[in-house]
Amino acid sequence: MSFFIRTNPKKCIDYFIILCDYFLRKLSENQTMKSIYKAILVFIAICFFFSSCREGIIEPVRSLELYVVDTLGEPVPNAKVEFYLTESALTLEGETLLEPFYTDEQGIVRVALDPDIFDYYVNIEKDELSNWYTNTVINLPLLQGVNITTITINKPFEVALTGKNKKRWQQTADILNGNQYVPNCSNQLYYDFIRRPERAKEERNGQLERLQSDVCPFPEKPVDSNIWSYNKENNTITFGVASFAETFTITEFTGDRMILVSKTSDNAFIKEKRYELVD
Repeated sequence: MSFFIRTNPKKCIDYFIILCDYFLRKLSENQTMKSIYKAILVFIAICFFFSSCREGIIEPVRSLELYVVDTLGEPVPNAKVEFYLTESALTLEGETLLEPFYTDEQGIVRVALDPDIFDYYVNIEKDELSNWYTNTVINLPLLQGVNITTITINKPFEVALTGKNKKRWQQTADILNGNQYVPNCSNQLYYDFIRRPERAKEERNGQLERLQSDVCPFPEKPVDSNIWSYNKENNTITFGVASFAETFTITEFTGDRMILVSKTSDNAFIKEKRYELVD
């Protein structure tokens, strides 16, 4: 996608000189056509003056000044910034609108974008930091002037759980009061933890899809779906909403292994579920 249209001023000047030379020679050869050639020459000169041959014309653009900071508000230099037209393109790593940009030493990217597009989805990454759970949408309301936006990148627990789009986990154990159930299809399911679209997020909830695993009769067959939410203060994950919600404390998380525990208020029942990362 091209946002700038520039002509080559040097080539235009060369063409103009050639035309002038041609008409000046014609003026000296034919006196009867003198007034006509003069008028044509004046017309060409006027067109040249108002054309992009002088300095080159730049189409209107939406200017963006993007500040990338960490959770302390400090600038993040050399962070990769990519622009997408849709969130599905961002999450599924589709085609970017432009080549990637990188923030300068002040954590800033300055870019001119298409004047006909108001919203962009942006992917920002630096090492293990990203904007996947802060803000992935940029709005550019100003056509005249500079649109200034600040986006924080971080490394929250949710990223380890879902990645940019989703991660698949498999339940490996189902334990009640210290007694493990015999492994079977129902307690060995796949759990796809999915990051919900930016426009659909409610308290940063995510989507959960359960599928039959390779120990089941029909691997990959959907079982059910739900939503999940993470509470950083209590280090808990809640599945479902309202009276159907069930909350588990995360007692262990290593990036590829997770243990969730749920207890009744009197500790009469203690449920423990263990999971391992598949991909």
